[in-house]
Amino acid sequence: MKNIIALKITLIYFLIGFLWILFSDQFILSLTGSGNSVTVLQTYKGWFFVSITAILLFFLIQKEIARKNQVEENLIKAKLKAEESDLLKSAFLSNMSHEIRTPLNGILGFCELILDDSFSSDDKKIFAENLNRNGNDLLKLINDIMDISKIRENQFEISKKTFNLNNLLNVIYLEFQQSEMKELHKQVSFNLINEKDNLEIELFSDPVRLKHVFQNLLNNAFFFTNKGFIRFGYEDTVSGIELFVEDSGCGIDESSKDLIFKPFFKGKNLIAGNKGFGLGLAISKGLVKLLGSDLQYTSTPNKGTRFYFSIDNKDIISRNPSS
Repeated sequence: MKNIIALKITLIYFLIGFLWILFSDQFILSLTGSGNSVTVLQTYKGWFFVSITAILLFFLIQKEIARKNQVEENLIKAKLKAEESDLLKSAFLSNMSHEIRTPLNGILGFCELILDDSFSSDDKKIFAENLNRNGNDLLKLINDIMDISKIRENQFEISKKTFNLNNLLNVIYLEFQQSEMKELHKQVSFNLINEKDNLEIELFSDPVRLKHVFQNLLNNAFFFTNKGFIRFGYEDTVSGIELFVEDSGCGIDESSKDLIFKPFFKGKNLIAGNKGFGLGLAISKGLVKLLGSDLQYTSTPNKGTRFYFSIDNKDIISRNPSS
């Protein structure tokens, strides 16, 4: 780099000097028509040459310095980004190993109990149920880790197609209505808001990923809502539709607003019975972005939270009155 700059300066200085010496006398003579004028102006010729070359060299060197500073600034930013990435990866791996050990320890523990002949068949049945539950937790965690890793590396595939939004939301509603989670939250009313002006919405999007987002947001809503309501669905807007999940749970405090979309963040105040791994919101944020929107929220501590994102009219195939 230094050799290139030096070569540029040398060549520019040589060319300007060569051309000046070769043509300056002829130029002055053509203007004045007198050889005496050429002699008189010899001194000024030198000063003029020095001034012009100094100005040109100044701008050249200034440009090279600015370019060098920009390169150094980019290198510093790249270094800081790499260091931050390493720290995030270390924290991610540390959290991941901790979260994996929890269900894995449960699996190994119940396996040992099942192999112990001192327990009755009824006891072993309970152990097997817990073993199955921990196995499902571990499988879900591994799937979530794979999802968040693919999202971070921009390797997550979106497969868009035309589908009926109301049908998709009804399937999600029935799944949660019949789930163990809903059974554990009998005091919470659970409602689907899937129509405004009795509309049936046909979307061009990825129904699998959209369902994944709603499942994650609803799981969170049930985790943090012990009484009141949970509702989800969509509302018709001027620019498209707004999809949402809303609850009357504990809400999100101000100190957590920049952390809730971070992987493995479970909230500053742990909720009893919350077996989540803190990946749902991070995955949902990434999926919604891949779907072309932005997952946002509004929340009031001890009153509830509303997560929402929009789908533009360009992705809405039709809006038909429901029969």
